[in-house]
Amino acid sequence: MSLLYADSSALLRAYFADEDEHIELRSLLLGEREPVVTSEITRLELASAVRSAYSAGRVARSSDLLGRIEGDLAEDGAISPIDLRADVIIPTAYRFVLEHRLRPLDAIHLAVCVEDCPGLAGAEDVVFVTRDTDQARAARALGLNVR
Repeated sequence: MSLLYADSSALLRAYFADEDEHIELRSLLLGEREPVVTSEITRLELASAVRSAYSAGRVARSSDLLGRIEGDLAEDGAISPIDLRADVIIPTAYRFVLEHRLRPLDAIHLAVCVEDCPGLAGAEDVVFVTRDTDQARAARALGLNVR
């Protein structure tokens, strides 16, 4: 078994049925077969994406999808959010922005995974799940397994 760190790019595809790889990512990330974690900032990113999707007519009732996301991020939900420890994460993310040319939120996700997941995973492997090619490249360069 592995600990899966889900970046928002992968979670968006898990929640939106019209996205590529929706079924695969929904099964992987929301199927509760392996533990899944993500940064607390994912809640904001997903809320923004739902709002945009609602405005574009991709989602009929944003409150239904937001409720599902909140349920999945709840204490007994499918995804465990990791609190953002800014004193540790921001300096690491800053370094990743400079070394790997990442966007700030992508660097924060990667920093949370690198700094917090090894302690959460114990002896299990950590797998970084993303659909962002630059972020995946950086994760591999940092020695992470990427899916």
